[in-house]
Amino acid sequence: MPNTVSYARDIRPLFTAMDIDHMQPMGVLLDDFTYMSDPGHAQDVLDQVSSGSMPPPDSGEPPWDQQRVQMFQDWINGGFQP
Repeated sequence: MPNTVSYARDIRPLFTAMDIDHMQPMGVLLDDFTYMSDPGHAQDVLDQVSSGSMPPPDSGEPPWDQQRVQMFQDWINGGFQP
């Protein structure tokens, strides 16, 4: 049985300080479990990382690979474990 995906252990570390700082003025709180565990917010972030639009191409950060996207999806599917 695979380990449960945890926000603190698995998801939060996926977001760099640049990601957090860039998104915060837009009201997207990538480092806040309560915000991120809202299904609508989580889906919005998933849509952005899976499409390659986050992180932005001009950020210098690589787009998320399929493994990261799948881990984020598994966290959502697993019920947003802290």
